[in-house]
Amino acid sequence: MQYGISATQLRQWRRRGIGPEYFQFTARTVSYADDYLRDWFNDPENAGLLAEDPPADGQASCRDGRVRRSRRRDDR
Repeated sequence: MQYGISATQLRQWRRRGIGPEYFQFTARTVSYADDYLRDWFNDPENAGLLAEDPPADGQASCRDGRVRRSRRRDDR
């Protein structure tokens, strides 16, 4: 929790398709690169997500292309 964000919050962001870029190795193993985390948390565009009460309209998101998901087995 180096940036003050819990693993639970990061998981919720992943499910919503927002948050810092991550690498998914297996269905249960996710990793974040330190450089991506630092860049994402320092980006002013993400301030709404980092506020205690994020906007309820769902418009707060990271820049396009910042979230990387692994392909599902049925997508192959």
